[in-house]
Amino acid sequence: MTALIALLPCAMVIIAVIGFRLSGVIAAAIACLTALAIWLLAVYSAPAFLQLGHVLADALVIEALVASVVLPGILFVVTSSRFGAPQAIADVMAALELSPPRTAILIATGIGVMLESLTGYGVSLLVTVPLLLNVADRRRAIGLALVGMCLMPWGALSVAVLLGAEMAGLPVAVLAAEIVWTSGPVAAFLPLLCLLFVPKRTVADVLYAVLTGLVLWIGIGLGSYWIGVEVAGVTGGLAVIALSTLVARHREGLGRALSAPALRPYPMLIAAVVLQKLAVLEIAALGFSPELTTGRVTFVLLGSPGIALLAVALLFWNAQRRQSRGMVTGETIMGEVFRRAWRALVSILLFMITARLLVTCGAISALSDLLANLGAYTALAAVTVLGAISGYVTGTGLAGNALFMTGAAATGANFDTSALFAALQHSATSHTAMSALPVAAILLTALPNRQSGDDHLVMKTALSLAGFSVFVLIAGGWIQLYITLN
Repeated sequence: MTALIALLPCAMVIIAVIGFRLSGVIAAAIACLTALAIWLLAVYSAPAFLQLGHVLADALVIEALVASVVLPGILFVVTSSRFGAPQAIADVMAALELSPPRTAILIATGIGVMLESLTGYGVSLLVTVPLLLNVADRRRAIGLALVGMCLMPWGALSVAVLLGAEMAGLPVAVLAAEIVWTSGPVAAFLPLLCLLFVPKRTVADVLYAVLTGLVLWIGIGLGSYWIGVEVAGVTGGLAVIALSTLVARHREGLGRALSAPALRPYPMLIAAVVLQKLAVLEIAALGFSPELTTGRVTFVLLGSPGIALLAVALLFWNAQRRQSRGMVTGETIMGEVFRRAWRALVSILLFMITARLLVTCGAISALSDLLANLGAYTALAAVTVLGAISGYVTGTGLAGNALFMTGAAATGANFDTSALFAALQHSATSHTAMSALPVAAILLTALPNRQSGDDHLVMKTALSLAGFSVFVLIAGGWIQLYITLN
């Protein structure tokens, strides 16, 4: 049972975060020190100090991949918010005049999913929570906001998918296609889950929720296949928004609301991502494809969606400077960006070092062998549960994938299903990340007049939704595994 020692860093994070209420950075540092101790004590293999250089080099390359999206992503959020995007979205909602159940579905699974896919890290809650409080009471608004966070597998322009593919040794397109089938069923259920938090729902609302779920799933799948996984969640959210617009009772003033200048960052970002992908293909055909690589992990520089994020964010930052006549300075905005980003980036770097240490010393290999000996179906469930735990304790699919993606793919390789196991790891860690303390903190920040029972209600609702997602993932994974093995 020595293989179970590989889980010790994750266990230490659980104790630090839940038991002692320590910050994510401190918890990540404890996990890193635990992994270092496992390596030094030669639990799996004799340590060689040359390995430390390889570990740090690998971690820094992947950290560069993550930072290339996180920093421009937060810059985009800051500039678009200051440009008035949240209020412009509220104006569009008012122009549609949908019934309360359909409004709730639109906000959670349309606007919420789209914004979270563009920005990530729970930022969409700052927009959706005030909108939901206009159509539901406080308790129901919390549930609806968390439903919208359940599609974090495609959050932040799918940077966690890019990281996961690198960690699993799979092409991004292969992993992305598999995630559509692992997380797609969860997406299909989300509009129905919204109705659990809406009073006076009718049979027509249930049928509409079923239709919306299918539209969301299909929108995600088509976006991932035709354009790329970076915009999969965006196209899913836009598909729901389009459906809601078609069924709206009134559209007076909708054209004016949609043409508001404050909404322009979103379509421009989508267009920039698409143009970047097309340009990268042409540039690569000319033989120019700069990359950072250690021979074990690789970051293709031009493939980062951070380029599109940075271009659009700088464009609107410049527009704000002109409007404010220089009152909005680069120091002010960049200070806010780094203040929001540094904890996430430091935590992810520490988790990456932890993961690479566990891989280097043989801990992940031993764990994957142990899981494989449990049998295909038990191993699949175990990988999904471990992914869920990693998402809950770290609060991000990035860190969760850093911890367990290599082991998940290695476990699946024993059954020739690496892509399925890797997708389940990614889906589980991302779906349950919305129940983590960092996301709960953002939601509570977005709530006006915080009340004593809010913390308990948020955690109870989030864990219930996370448990439902894990159940759907395991059930769907078993079906896929049965089809593959037979």
